[in-house]
Amino acid sequence: MAFEANTFLVPALAPDTPPFLAPLAANLIALRAKGNWSIAALAEQARVNPRMIRLVEQGQTNVSLNTVDKLARALGVTTGSLVGLKPVARQEGDAPIEEVLARNLVSARKGLKLTQDTLGQRSGVSMFVIAHIERQARNPSLQTLARLADALDLSMEALLSR
Repeated sequence: MAFEANTFLVPALAPDTPPFLAPLAANLIALRAKGNWSIAALAEQARVNPRMIRLVEQGQTNVSLNTVDKLARALGVTTGSLVGLKPVARQEGDAPIEEVLARNLVSARKGLKLTQDTLGQRSGVSMFVIAHIERQARNPSLQTLARLADALDLSMEALLSR
């Protein structure tokens, strides 16, 4: 089932949409409608494939952090808030999302006195992937970030926000 919002045909989320994708899809749809952005215009501004945006809005694809960051930048909101409850305007001089993620991941892990290996066992994410994320040498998917956030008892928004 789809409904009309402004001049956009907005698709309903797929019934099997993972919970970590639902806020991103809802926020993309709302921000596009608020700014009167077409999928094509957002895709061009963010330098992302329009099909990818359509699939994200339908909750049918797992995307990388880099893609979410591109969308957030194009829409003028912080990356963490784009996957959270309420988008927040981006501030001039915000740290790169890879740096924010690495800092938050290390801080949360050490706060719980977890090694990378222990966090890997808790989350099902390889300790090598965790090490690469902490060194800002990997572009993780939202699914990977959701698993890490769950294991650290954080929201994905908290993991991606300074």
